[in-house]
Amino acid sequence: MTANQSITQNLSAVRAHIPQEVTLVCVSKFHSVDEIKQAYNTGERHFGESRVQELQSKVAQLPQDICWHFIGHLQTNKVKDLLRLHPFLIESVDSQRLLDAIQREAEVLGIVQNVLLELHVAQEETKTGFSPEQIIKLFNDWNSNGLMPNVQVRGLMAMATNTDDETEIRRCFTTVRALYDQLNATTAKLPMEKLSMGMSDDYRIAIDCGSNMVRIGSAIFGERKRILKAVFFDMDGVLYNSMPFHARAWEEAMTEFGLPFSVDDAYRNEGRTGSSVILEALCTKIQGHTYTAEQKEQLVNNIYASKAARFNTYCPDGAEPMPGIRDVLTWLQTQGIQCWVVTGSGQRTLLERLNRDFPGVFGTQMPRVISSYDVVHGKPDPEPYLKAWERSGFAKNECIVVENAPLGVRAAKAAGLFVVAVNTGPLPDTDLRKEGADIVLPDMERLLLWLQTHVHPY
Repeated sequence: MTANQSITQNLSAVRAHIPQEVTLVCVSKFHSVDEIKQAYNTGERHFGESRVQELQSKVAQLPQDICWHFIGHLQTNKVKDLLRLHPFLIESVDSQRLLDAIQREAEVLGIVQNVLLELHVAQEETKTGFSPEQIIKLFNDWNSNGLMPNVQVRGLMAMATNTDDETEIRRCFTTVRALYDQLNATTAKLPMEKLSMGMSDDYRIAIDCGSNMVRIGSAIFGERKRILKAVFFDMDGVLYNSMPFHARAWEEAMTEFGLPFSVDDAYRNEGRTGSSVILEALCTKIQGHTYTAEQKEQLVNNIYASKAARFNTYCPDGAEPMPGIRDVLTWLQTQGIQCWVVTGSGQRTLLERLNRDFPGVFGTQMPRVISSYDVVHGKPDPEPYLKAWERSGFAKNECIVVENAPLGVRAAKAAGLFVVAVNTGPLPDTDLRKEGADIVLPDMERLLLWLQTHVHPY
């Protein structure tokens, strides 16, 4: 089945559950012009976008009789550009400040802009919108002081809590419907006819609760790309093909000091700080032996020094970049997506190589690096990835982790991040999946392809 056939069939299936009096808005954000044309050719005319720049491009390439709905969070500094595109409806007016900005720009352009007021009823702080009390006050003020001449409030919009609990979803939608009816009954100056509720997962419930406008994307076009602003890369085994040398050095150094330790053990402990690997080996490999704190410290220092010396012997010039990783980093840079390093390594020589091998990728003087020097607890504790996420300033759903080690995957998932595991070592894929990897890929070439087809730059 081709993509066009799929869209046609999906639309047919969705339409079978939508009454004629309910407006279907096809959520086309992050989908291509060709995909929109396919839906247009089946007779659809209402499409929803969430970014002004993307909408500008699509308006220029698509038929003029499309009714464009702006459904994303709208910043006040983007209002002028949006209104010049003459959107059919702005559905996401979530503050008095935004209303005022739309009024000012619409007055300058000499137009009346249709809008919906976004109501916040979901049990999630990340969603925006007016509270019911704020909207009631707003309508009371309009009754007393008159309406804004260049803004026409056509109705309400709302999203339900993101949950599988149908009772909670119905609570959200019935709350909005009750307010909608109340406002229409008490505000003669401002009759409303649009109640926009319901998306791909809950539109049938929304219609049952009185919605007359639904916004459906993935059920028509398929899953959309995720917005990506930052990628957090592990270093050994991801950026550098260094793990074979580390594993050999660990095996020999541990054995030298009487601690049985295999190459697979090295891969299973990859990502942890060296001292924690040694301390766990002391606890689990030699039963019944007691060490004083001073003996432990000295032994840890001696084993780590032996391991580091062996690594430098086997890899005197440092490991080579992982095959294909430069293509991945180059593509991310062209898309304006930040790249970070999150590593348990404390080897300054290897850290210094980042600027030489990947100049400018991780920022000047390597400000986007979290190493063992930056954390108290290394992987599998989530602290390294949490620190990188906090410093990035982005939302968690705007970031992903690229890992190759089970404990690194565990750390990233504990931090609440999406994880792409690239299995560059000898362990089975199941070891990565057991720790919660969202995707497991075999190499960097597949990683690049996955990024190009599954993410959308900010």
